[in-house]
Amino acid sequence: MSYLDWLEKQYYTYRKYIPARVLYHPAYFDVMGLLDASPEVKRAQADNRLRHILTSACTHVPFYRSTIKLTAAELANEAPRDLLQRFPFLTKAEIMSRQRDFLDERLNPKYLNYVTSGGSSGQGIGMWRNKRLADIEKAFLTHEWGKTGFTFDKSMYLRIGADARRLAHEDPTRVIGNRLLLSPYHIEPKHRDHILRALNEVKPAYVHAYPSSASALAEVIRDSDLDFKVRAVFLVSEPVTRQQLVAIDSLFHAPTSMSYGQSERTNLAFAGFHAGQYQPYRFEPLYAVTENRIEGSSAEIVGTSLWNDVMPLIRYRTNDFGRVDADGLCEVIDGRDQEFLIDRTGNRIPGLSIVIDEVTWDFVRLYQIRQKTPGAIRLAVVGKHGPLSAEQREFVLGAQLKRWGTFFDIDLEEVQDIPLAPNGKRKLVETRERAAA
Repeated sequence: MSYLDWLEKQYYTYRKYIPARVLYHPAYFDVMGLLDASPEVKRAQADNRLRHILTSACTHVPFYRSTIKLTAAELANEAPRDLLQRFPFLTKAEIMSRQRDFLDERLNPKYLNYVTSGGSSGQGIGMWRNKRLADIEKAFLTHEWGKTGFTFDKSMYLRIGADARRLAHEDPTRVIGNRLLLSPYHIEPKHRDHILRALNEVKPAYVHAYPSSASALAEVIRDSDLDFKVRAVFLVSEPVTRQQLVAIDSLFHAPTSMSYGQSERTNLAFAGFHAGQYQPYRFEPLYAVTENRIEGSSAEIVGTSLWNDVMPLIRYRTNDFGRVDADGLCEVIDGRDQEFLIDRTGNRIPGLSIVIDEVTWDFVRLYQIRQKTPGAIRLAVVGKHGPLSAEQREFVLGAQLKRWGTFFDIDLEEVQDIPLAPNGKRKLVETRERAAA
């Protein structure tokens, strides 16, 4: 066990004994209080936050200061939602082409946390954040899911996600603090007995998982196998189908909350499902200003975070689609396609559990995993500055062979471009040719 792994284990083991006021930034508690305020107070606070974000961006963020011509008087006196319309729509490609221009110039990146997405639409993005922003994010999730009694630091829960992944020869589960971690790579019949034994020993009160993984678990075990009851299920990071919701409900028989968000943290919405009843997505108005960019028959979701003044993204095009009405309701979000890769033995691996190393985005612009035949995948990459060097090729291929070599034959192909999918997105996992074979 590495020192970092040991440190993580110690943190999750003992954090339930640490007072919340020590664990979280004061802004966490401010947000929790605001979320319980009246609609009128929340609307006023959202407008105040929007004005702050726009003013701060135009004053201290190089990109906006050079492109948006608003006077101090306009920023101070005009309605903030009218001011917002004077900002152009923003794309991921534009941000990644000049990242530092989106960072507040008063901040030193050395003292910030730099996080990258896995590039689930085929193109990654890097964001600078601080603990304040991370804890604000957690406040919104805790407030929503806390209605069921859940807390991140004290509730025992089953976690199935990228942070729970294990190599093929390792056990599928492990317990760290108040989390039972189940590797999404290992949810298959041959591991059934181990998974079931771990579940019934730990008896998690909640489930926090990828939809694809939770529904895959429902294919491996039955509700009658469990000798405990789950209070709620929280689905994250992927679009979810009704078939998956039905399967998950049949296993856990508990209310399910689906959250919509992105690595860029520009929008947040929650939907619900229980006993066959579906509740549409509701975008949180205190988290962000959510808009639609209409083009033809499509309605792209656009977001402006009300809290991210470290690296503000204003009118950011999420590349996800769904019509949001004036009350923030959206019946269906047509986000990333949900795909599985099929390994050598015919088992399915959820696509969004793929991890792309952070430094890859220093020299790779686009990245896609393609599968034509089970048991083999091809990494298609587009270099950011021309062809990759031999060392860069070896790094990209070697990193995935280390994680995935026991599951797949893997090769690397440099391509000129990664074409858009029919829904207008570049998918991280492309399996259409496999389906057509």
